Amino acid sequence: MNTAKEFKTLYIEQGVKALQAEFTREAASRGTGRVFFELISSEGKLLATSDLGEWNRPEMLSLDAAIPSQNKTFFRTISMPGHRHKIRVISMSATDGKVIRIGSTLKGDELLLERYRETFGTALAIMLVCGGLVGWLLARKAMSGVKRVTETATRIGRHDFGRRVTVTGEGEEISALVQAFNDMLERIESLLNELQQITDNVAHELRTPITRIRGIAETTLKGNNGDLDEFRAMAASVIEGSDDLIEMIGTMLEIAKTDSGVAELAVAPLDIREIVEDAVDLFAPAAEDRRIRIHLSNPPKAVMILGDRQRLQRVVANLLDNAIKYTPPGGNVTLSVVAEEAGAKVEITDTGVGIDETDIPRIFDRFYRGDKSRSTAGSGLGLSLALAIIRAHGGDITAKSTGSGSSFTVFLPNKPSSL
Repeated sequence: MNTAKEFKTLYIEQGVKALQAEFTREAASRGTGRVFFELISSEGKLLATSDLGEWNRPEMLSLDAAIPSQNKTFFRTISMPGHRHKIRVISMSATDGKVIRIGSTLKGDELLLERYRETFGTALAIMLVCGGLVGWLLARKAMSGVKRVTETATRIGRHDFGRRVTVTGEGEEISALVQAFNDMLERIESLLNELQQITDNVAHELRTPITRIRGIAETTLKGNNGDLDEFRAMAASVIEGSDDLIEMIGTMLEIAKTDSGVAELAVAPLDIREIVEDAVDLFAPAAEDRRIRIHLSNPPKAVMILGDRQRLQRVVANLLDNAIKYTPPGGNVTLSVVAEEAGAKVEITDTGVGIDETDIPRIFDRFYRGDKSRSTAGSGLGLSLALAIIRAHGGDITAKSTGSGSSFTVFLPNKPSSL
């Protein structure tokens, strides 16, 4: 474009001869086979030109139809017989309808483009092959985790609920999927175990009281001679037995929901000292009736934790009720609250009948009652419920006995582990 402008300026200032000389010199310096220059009249006649020996002039005549109007410039790219490479042609209007035309082969550009194609084409092919291979390996690695999850799910469908998927590091997403799947299996297995335990309890533990209620009704019905008072006594026994069953079933369901995580804790900040003090006030009349002294040792400052007030009240009440129940008249029950760095500790100690060493590992089992406790009323579910509630808070209950008394220690973390 600049060369055409220079030729135009030269033609306007110095005429055709000067332009012809410049055409010849410029073509010789660039190569007559690589570039040509022409000055064409408005009738299509060549007024000046470089050496056109290596160019196909008849073909070039077809370019005359593209002569631009005044002050216009045309650009064209053409293919010419006898030339392997395309030619870029610039036609610029000069004065008096004349046109300056410059043609230049695109050999250099095409060779450069071809080399680029060869270089980048090869690199692109290598990248595609390597990328495909790496992608296939990554997909295979990721899908291996999904495959193991699928295999485990299939085994679970065959009642193999104890199976888990191993985390082997296929990637963060797959590991998260495996962990979530295993957590779900833990929950399902826990629910199924609870369901099985409730079924077993209903089959074994509830059969006796139901049989007893039926026996009372049957005996009264068969042996009664119309004595209304006897019927009333039978009805009262049936109602009492039914109430015990309802309470027992309710406690069983509460334990099952708490153990399986279905029950939601109403967690709020609370001072554990207040719960212990309220329990002491509640059971003080019963203790006085049995001539049992209750001693309370609380720290002067509040012992704050996050917990479900109603459920924790039930735990302390169960433990204190047991302590009073199994302590003979004249005995002592001591409650203390201790603030620790990780939470709070509540200890309830009595001077009662104690617990046999062989019974201690089983006292938290449902319906389990040691020899020393069988003569006292109870369902054998209170300690199970207490342990379930405390573990739902992330804590634990431990028990020990010296033979002449028992001590239960409840540890509660500052906040439930589920939060």
